[in-house]
Amino acid sequence: MRGVSDDVSVLVLEDEAGLLDAYVKGLELEYDVYAAESATAATDRVEQLGDDLDVALLDRRLPERSGDDVLKFIQSSSIDCRTAMVTAVDPSFDIIDMGFDDYVIKPVTPSDLRDVIDRLLALDEYDEIYRELSEKRVKRSVLAAELSRTELEHSDEFRQLQSEIEELETELESIESEIDDTPLPH
Repeated sequence: MRGVSDDVSVLVLEDEAGLLDAYVKGLELEYDVYAAESATAATDRVEQLGDDLDVALLDRRLPERSGDDVLKFIQSSSIDCRTAMVTAVDPSFDIIDMGFDDYVIKPVTPSDLRDVIDRLLALDEYDEIYRELSEKRVKRSVLAAELSRTELEHSDEFRQLQSEIEELETELESIESEIDDTPLPH
């Protein structure tokens, strides 16, 4: 997945033409936006984009198949994208088993959707940094368990590893703060 500074591809599934048009117009200056008015059009676009799809914003209630079906399709295709349900459907216990990253109740504005997209991209960045941090922590633990304190204290490589761990921890804290401070649409 790419960060906000790169070309970010966003699929917007919305069956109401006026809303879809407003969402696309409100997002297209910042993202590569792909519009879909039906679940079939959305799954076709997902197949076409594959892992080049960064974010999918899915309406749940559609005339034929639901946005839930598109979400299942994305997951079964193992496509690495973030997903948000953007819907007028009030959540119930059925959402517990759904694998989305965010759930937003309409009405929403394009500005709200930009906030959702940015939050989802920040989550992706968080996951990547967390993986890297975990790898480095494991290496530090192995070295600390196998080498003497003197060897560790005199190692430039170990000091560099410690420094990298501290930098990654700071980055994670910054992203957590950013995610926590992002207002959620109502």
